[in-house]
Amino acid sequence: MKYAVSREFGVFRHFCAPINHVIIKLAKGILSVVPKRMKSTKSLSIAKQKILCSDGKKIVIYIVKPKTYMGKLPVILFLHGGGFVYKGSPHHYALAKEYASRSNSAVVYVDYRLAFDTPFGTTLSDCKTAYHYILNNHDELNADRENICFGGDSAGGYLCLALAERCKTEGLTPPKKLLLVYPAVDPSMTTESMKRFSDTPMWNSRLNKKIWTIYSKGKDVFDPLRADLSYLPPTYIETAEYDCLHDEGILLYQKLKASGVPCTLYETKGTMHGYDICSNAPITRAAVEKRITFLKQTDN
Repeated sequence: MKYAVSREFGVFRHFCAPINHVIIKLAKGILSVVPKRMKSTKSLSIAKQKILCSDGKKIVIYIVKPKTYMGKLPVILFLHGGGFVYKGSPHHYALAKEYASRSNSAVVYVDYRLAFDTPFGTTLSDCKTAYHYILNNHDELNADRENICFGGDSAGGYLCLALAERCKTEGLTPPKKLLLVYPAVDPSMTTESMKRFSDTPMWNSRLNKKIWTIYSKGKDVFDPLRADLSYLPPTYIETAEYDCLHDEGILLYQKLKASGVPCTLYETKGTMHGYDICSNAPITRAAVEKRITFLKQTDN
């Protein structure tokens, strides 16, 4: 079926990568090269740090900070999307740098291990390890440990919510806010948009079913739409129009509002999942402005 996706998104209006082990391994090799461009600039300090995880393995985080900001920096724990199976794309790293420079924040970008080749729970555990690193090294990072935002897109949005739930159950310092861009929040895949959009570009319900199978490995996982979320901080939710995840983003917004959580919803039009891969598209730029405004707010 054809969808009225804006021409601003060029070839990506027709693109949809399959998910299988060959493609995933190929993409992992290609995308592993991308971080080599994460170098400091005149305005940004970018440092690569290896941190030790609970299983004795190490992961990489990138710490992006503005050079000219005085005082303790707000922090954004950046959890990229990619269906739990793909590494971050170039636009994720570009967004990390833009968030840092434009919201005067320290961005900690987490290159977490992927679900397709690790035991159950590894991906979320890596995100928690990165959060522990921030909390334990806030002085060295010149970071405000009481002002930390969890931010992520798609599967990264789910990881933000799952990590916030871990903070509650394990007594960790909670995040100050959440930035969720077309988040995946319904492992049971029950919404109308999940039924309608089985062939949309970039992402669809057939692919979505595969990634939840890979992520869960047959085990029960945190289900945000069926959990108590009244403890969450102010939250920004962004949706794409022609996206199987569209309705679950709306349901999440409605659930948070009903629970008394301050919540902002921005529904983009003419968009498919992952549209901000086209970073210069006018629709993308308008959405990023909304995100930056939310990140800079101090009274959420």
